[in-house]
Amino acid sequence: MELLGFGEPEFGAQEAILAASAGPGLFIPTSGEEFSSSQIEALPIRSGSAKNHTYFPLTPQSLTDFDALAFLDAVTYSRGGPALP
Repeated sequence: MELLGFGEPEFGAQEAILAASAGPGLFIPTSGEEFSSSQIEALPIRSGSAKNHTYFPLTPQSLTDFDALAFLDAVTYSRGGPALP
C-alpha cells in the first residue's frame, strides 16, 4: 500500500471493515438492506492516496451508486502503468 501512497484504512472506514473480513476478496451486492441509511452515513471515509490520484475511497453513496462492489485486500501496481510521483 505504501507504494501507492496510502497506508491502512482508518478505523471504521468501509475499507477497514471489508479488509477485516475473511478471504482475499469479496463480492458485495449492494441491493440488499443490510444496514440502515443512518448506519451507512455514519461510516468514516478513508483518506485518499498521496501518489495515485486515480484512487477514490468508498463513500456512503458507493453503496447506492453501484449494483455491486468487488473488494480485494491486496493489490500491486502494474509495471506498465504511468510512474507515480
